[in-house]
Amino acid sequence: MERVIGLTGKIGSGKGVISDYLRENYKASVYRFSKILEDLLTRLYISIERKNLQNLGISIRDSLGKNVLVNTLKKDIENDNNKIIVIDGIRYPNEVKMLRSFKNNLLLYVDAPDRIRYERCKKRGQRGESHITFKEFLRSESKETEKYIDKIKKQADFILDNSGPKERLIEQLEEILNSHKNT
Repeated sequence: MERVIGLTGKIGSGKGVISDYLRENYKASVYRFSKILEDLLTRLYISIERKNLQNLGISIRDSLGKNVLVNTLKKDIENDNNKIIVIDGIRYPNEVKMLRSFKNNLLLYVDAPDRIRYERCKKRGQRGESHITFKEFLRSESKETEKYIDKIKKQADFILDNSGPKERLIEQLEEILNSHKNT
């Protein structure tokens, strides 16, 4: 691998847009900690809703150790021969530490106002969010899985503003990639 790009940001900020863009335009491999949890929920025939993902993640970390998901994903990345690897959804300090263990890494924080993020979540309707109220949306951000995101923002190499059109977000990303081609 030549570069590992970590994405962080609050729910609905646009991390997935960047992941999809990098996959489609740079043939990047994309990994998400939540994919491991989704696989388990699917196998257990439990609906893939945000509250179930959050509860399962907390339970696994509490019972099997805080690094169990980090170690799993790190091994997956080490076995991937792709040039660009994306880790979508960094939420904990140990996940940042794992990202930084790769020689050529970038941590990008995707930012957007609360109301815009809420509307995006309702529109996409994933993880049981199509009928969520704004109050419930904001409450979900106080969960264990979301509480370190503001601290991780301070460690980001770049902050991308996703309060406007998708094209502007992609322009910001391309500027970053172009300025860091050889680092």
